[in-house]
Amino acid sequence: MTSKTIKAGETIIEKGQALDCFWYISGGSVSAQFSGGSILLEKGDIIGICDFNKDSHFLSYQAATDCSLVPYGSPAVLLRTKFFGDHPDNRVRLALSMNRFVRKLLAGYTAAYRSCKELYDFLLSSHTSYRTFCEELHVVIKELPGFEALEPLEESYVPNPWITAHYTGIHNIMLNKAVAPILHENQFIPGYLYRASDDIHTLLERSWVLNDYVENISNLLLNESRLDLFDLYTSLYYRIGMQNPNSPAIAEAIENTCNHAKNQSCISEELVESRIKEYNTQIENMKRLMESSSDGNAADSAMDFDAPSKLMNATDIILEYANCSAEVATDFKNTLSEYKKISDKNSTSQEAMRLRRSLTDSFYKVYTAAFLASLTDNNIPPVMRMFFNFGFVDADLCGMDCAAYLYQNAGHYAGSPEHGIYTVHEWLKTVYNGENEPSINELDMDFEKYVHSLKSEGSVTAEAAAEMLNDNMQKVNFELENMFQRGCKITSGRPSVFCPLLSEHQFIRDPKDALLYPDQIIKQLDDIRSTDYTVFARKSLTVLSEKENIHDFFEVEVMPNIILMPVVGMRGAMWQEIVGRSRLTPARMMLPVFQLEDLEKIMIRMIGEYRWEMCKRVQGARWNDVTEPSLTSLYYDFLQFYRKNPELSTDTKEKIKTGLQKCKQNFKEYFLTDYMTYLLFECKGSPHLVKNARSILFSQCPPAAPVRQRLSTNPIYQDLLEAHGRSVAERCRKLDNLGKKLLSKGEPIPEVMQQEVAFVKR
Repeated sequence: MTSKTIKAGETIIEKGQALDCFWYISGGSVSAQFSGGSILLEKGDIIGICDFNKDSHFLSYQAATDCSLVPYGSPAVLLRTKFFGDHPDNRVRLALSMNRFVRKLLAGYTAAYRSCKELYDFLLSSHTSYRTFCEELHVVIKELPGFEALEPLEESYVPNPWITAHYTGIHNIMLNKAVAPILHENQFIPGYLYRASDDIHTLLERSWVLNDYVENISNLLLNESRLDLFDLYTSLYYRIGMQNPNSPAIAEAIENTCNHAKNQSCISEELVESRIKEYNTQIENMKRLMESSSDGNAADSAMDFDAPSKLMNATDIILEYANCSAEVATDFKNTLSEYKKISDKNSTSQEAMRLRRSLTDSFYKVYTAAFLASLTDNNIPPVMRMFFNFGFVDADLCGMDCAAYLYQNAGHYAGSPEHGIYTVHEWLKTVYNGENEPSINELDMDFEKYVHSLKSEGSVTAEAAAEMLNDNMQKVNFELENMFQRGCKITSGRPSVFCPLLSEHQFIRDPKDALLYPDQIIKQLDDIRSTDYTVFARKSLTVLSEKENIHDFFEVEVMPNIILMPVVGMRGAMWQEIVGRSRLTPARMMLPVFQLEDLEKIMIRMIGEYRWEMCKRVQGARWNDVTEPSLTSLYYDFLQFYRKNPELSTDTKEKIKTGLQKCKQNFKEYFLTDYMTYLLFECKGSPHLVKNARSILFSQCPPAAPVRQRLSTNPIYQDLLEAHGRSVAERCRKLDNLGKKLLSKGEPIPEVMQQEVAFVKR
């Protein structure tokens, strides 16, 4: 057998490649890499042995040092020939290599589990301590996004010490020369290899879950968006200062959080160092302020926000502008006063829930009245702009720092209607002016259907219904009562404790960082379109020659309308994919004006939902009929029958099963997770999806040419790229024939055809 030499750092085998040969390591070392860790294989180990009863490699292999490899033949050849019967030494070599792999994996898995448990316990206790500190200091408790969904690992993931003992015992037995004849005689080793391979794959799947689990917890400790435990503690520390009796304990909690973050490989060292450096800088500034204060220079050193005096009575200004009655105004202010006294505004106590409901109902009534008044006001006061666009009601409630910042920006903060991005006040004005029709309600009824339903029920007469259809204020009221109220609640991301009034407790990052601007949204849209270039494309019947009756369906890009809801939130909402009956009308989506989560992920998920719903709209009743291939039908067929699919390995089926359990058996949710993975990883050359999902997404959401060029070097994507190339070539041939037909009839080739060719090749 001829050996080959591999240089350190070179990739030997990619995950997913066909397992056509084992490789014996005769010198050097190799890193076997999987999602969740890696195992170092050394001289005497065999590459691929862990996939003994599989068709493809489940791991990737990279040379850790310069190494020499000797081919060992494929599993099928070894089983078919007399390898296991005539070569006892080789059989033992295979079994020992498998055993070493299992024991290393078991050791790594046990360590990973302990790390997960320790991290979970630390996060749980630290978060509880944070809430206790806030309650003792009478400071508003800020929430940690994702903490509520965090659960301890299931009992099934607890390492079984008997398995480790079992494989250690087998190792000792195989090294015992006195037992060797019995093992050979009873053909023990082939069965052992099968069983061990299954155990390895079970452990690898569980390691994948542990890796995801520790990433999720690590993200709660420290992340780039600053929505983390570190920020909760440092913000609290900055607020109470260094001389508070609780400050040393909080400083210790910050140090412990840093130490845990440093130990997590999924948190970059650069991120940890930058956040710690920022914290230390702030501490130094606080020390200097204390020193200057002792010198009598505190007035010069302290920050002065110069908050406008009008912010102090903002509630009165808003209620007066809305022309509320004295009774309504008094009731609203009294309820607001009670709400402000609650230390935990996310409390689920009956009193807190009552106050939130009362304030929510009153807020929408005031908003409606104030909007009506603003229609005749060409110079809306800054406080009212803050109310309309940010949900601001009270400076104490939202924090004077935040109120002052918003006051400075209220005058020039606006959407970008030319790009389809609107503040909610701008959007409601377009509805009032007749530029846009109202959105559908929760029952998928548009304004016209709603009015007809009232007429059918006898609630209004035919004459009154006709008047309503032409009354723009009625349309605005429909929008305010349906899309506006529901949209605010959805985009907040926390419907169970939702209250539309802007409050300091809702912010877990600086308002300056959370406030969304149109250019950020436009950039994200462009980034998504530069990858999934057909995302907003819709087929439209285009007449190329009326005289010769030549026509075809061409792609038309229809960009969505995005409305910025006046809430602090962490979700986007795809409200409707079209308006009315025309498939060439813009979709309507919503984002919170203060975005707490990663905007890129929120946008990708929201647009993935649009892709799903638009496909269902186009396919109609046959949206899940695989005889008409589409995104929804192919996914439905794939997930409905994955258990019976002979092309899927046991490991892949288990992975799909786990994914569906996480999505509560919701196929749309499973697709959204895959779509995010597709754009964030797959299109960047990092395979994460199962083969079937990748194939569907590649065919239904093809990546743009620059992305295809990057992926062309990866053999996993080769067949998919070739299939896409054939599809493009076929479409181009059809367009070329159409062009020749037009020329033969003496008709010019329209510009729209050239645009279609450019789009197809994009």
